[in-house]
Amino acid sequence: MTRKPPKRRTPEEIRAGTRRLGLILFAIAASFFVAAFVKQIWFS
Repeated sequence: MTRKPPKRRTPEEIRAGTRRLGLILFAIAASFFVAAFVKQIWFS
C-alpha cells in the first residue's frame, strides 16, 4: 500500500491564500470600525 506524497502548493497559491486571508481580516476590522462609528452617531 503506497501513499501519495502530499501536493506542495506553488508560490502563486500561497500568495493567493495570503491575499484572501488579508481581505477577510480587513473586512472584519472595517465592519467593526463602521459599527463603532454608527453606534457613536446613532446612539449618542
